[in-house]
Amino acid sequence: MPTASASVPRALSIGVVDDDPQELAHLTALLDRYAQEHGHNFRITQFDDGAALLVDYAPIYDILILDIQMPGIDGMRAATAIRKVDSSVVLIFATKTAQYAVSGYAVQAQSYLLKPISSFALSTELDRAMTQLDRMQRASILVGARANLRRVDVADIIYVESKRHKLTVHLTDGEIEFNATLKEYEDMLLPHDFYRSNSSYLINLRNLAAIDGDDTRMSNGHLLKISRARKKGLLEALAAHIGGNLP
Repeated sequence: MPTASASVPRALSIGVVDDDPQELAHLTALLDRYAQEHGHNFRITQFDDGAALLVDYAPIYDILILDIQMPGIDGMRAATAIRKVDSSVVLIFATKTAQYAVSGYAVQAQSYLLKPISSFALSTELDRAMTQLDRMQRASILVGARANLRRVDVADIIYVESKRHKLTVHLTDGEIEFNATLKEYEDMLLPHDFYRSNSSYLINLRNLAAIDGDDTRMSNGHLLKISRARKKGLLEALAAHIGGNLP
């Protein structure tokens, strides 16, 4: 796999949604200016309404800047739909009237920008967004089939199960089943205190409630068999995990 030069920053994907072409152009220009001044690499996608954003939406964006007042699907309705499949994207609202921004708390929006948007106001919110993205880096992954990806927080994964060439990701709020190999997810999740307890299970140590003989009892009550060859390694990984999280 090719490696990127350390001097080239990761491209951040930003979606800008506004039904006014002039507002889109103005905000895009401000984003380009911020990127140049701060050494960032932005990949900006423009949408002229909320419906256009939601068509085949995939959780690939780092930041979404949404106009609240738009005909059809406005920014708030779009954000509500997005939050069902993407808990990590940073949401920033743009509005001409501050009163509309209060409801942004319901979708965990970072804040709002009052139009006309100034370079200083946008820079302040982008600074906050960069800090949040740094904290979230590697704390969420994309899960599911390529055509139906969902971004999930790593902490919400209880365990990943492999059965008959299918994976089931068991989450705190449900399950996602799709075709993939356990090895792919093992490579992604091992840095986040996951352990492969046997050939079928990749468990999240933070969601391990107890070890009952040759089984792990997970936080959802499921009992998962521990491979005899992997039990010692599991105990060592668990000790390291607990030790690493002690104050």
